[in-house]
Amino acid sequence: MTSPTVTLGDSDAVARWCGLERHRVAVAVLVVALAGDALLRPSAPGWEYVIAAALALTLPGRPGASWGERLSVELRYVLRRHVTWIDLDVDSGATTLHLRGSRRLWCYELTHRGRLDLSGAHAVLARRLAHLAESLALSDTPAHLALHVDVDRTGTRTSLSVTSSAPPPLEWRPRSSPEGVGGLATGRWAVLERRHYVRSARGLRRTLRVEGFAPGREAAALEALGDLGAWLSLSLHAEVLAVARARRTTARAVHRVGSDGALARAAGFRWSARRELELDTLRRREQAVASGAALCRWALYLVVCAATLPELRRRVDELEAVSRGAGLRLDRGTARQGDYFAYQLPGGPGW
Repeated sequence: MTSPTVTLGDSDAVARWCGLERHRVAVAVLVVALAGDALLRPSAPGWEYVIAAALALTLPGRPGASWGERLSVELRYVLRRHVTWIDLDVDSGATTLHLRGSRRLWCYELTHRGRLDLSGAHAVLARRLAHLAESLALSDTPAHLALHVDVDRTGTRTSLSVTSSAPPPLEWRPRSSPEGVGGLATGRWAVLERRHYVRSARGLRRTLRVEGFAPGREAAALEALGDLGAWLSLSLHAEVLAVARARRTTARAVHRVGSDGALARAAGFRWSARRELELDTLRRREQAVASGAALCRWALYLVVCAATLPELRRRVDELEAVSRGAGLRLDRGTARQGDYFAYQLPGGPGW
């Protein structure tokens, strides 16, 4: 028996019935009713077939997105321009990234001192980054925080980018620019999007998003990815919500899941232990946010780099094989490589 994965894409505030969102359950019932009426009733109006087919597109397919969403992704890929221009301006104090708007970034680099997992410094580093997120949450606007781990011939480089000026933790020193982080280059340059990769002057790149971890195997999964070599980069992003919005969000999530549980029990349905555990987790999260903790939206991207297309395909296949063994579920980002490449850049343009 397998345990469910820990997802990164689903919101805790989304109420589900039988594994589906409530509106999808209602749509499924309506599709069955309309299709059954159109098939069984003589001289049924044609609009019932049209509405049933349109509503059926909103039902989820594999790997989770609805058929309508998948069709929308394909249409947007066909219709949009495939060449994107990126402009990176560097001044004395910060960096401005022009892509889908403008974002001002403050960049820092981690001072590596031996193996973090052996010295225990990784726990201290994580706590200090959490304190940084809590200080960013005190502002009235959302802030974006991103960690990039790049491996090259000189070793491992860990970079931090923040969209709000704040004193960094002690282990971080300022960087003059995010040159080389996430595939960035100073100046103005173009990115050509294809269905499965993007091409720039720095080579080919394919960006995959981590959708979920097998429970309890997060550290082992990341350690397995770290052994793949210099052609893989990791990009961890967090959008820090303002305190007022975070408190409203957590309270709304607890209310929705709790009221759904009370309604299900009143109707005679069994309230599973998994749902009860989710509700307890939401309550603890609401208490933590009420006491000053930051609430973040998380995303983890894996960027595969190569000089040629056959080499890129081979490396992507190797990455997916390692990910399956490590308990990772990946979104390949087909027809969304332009979006995913932008999302994994410092500042997460387009989020």
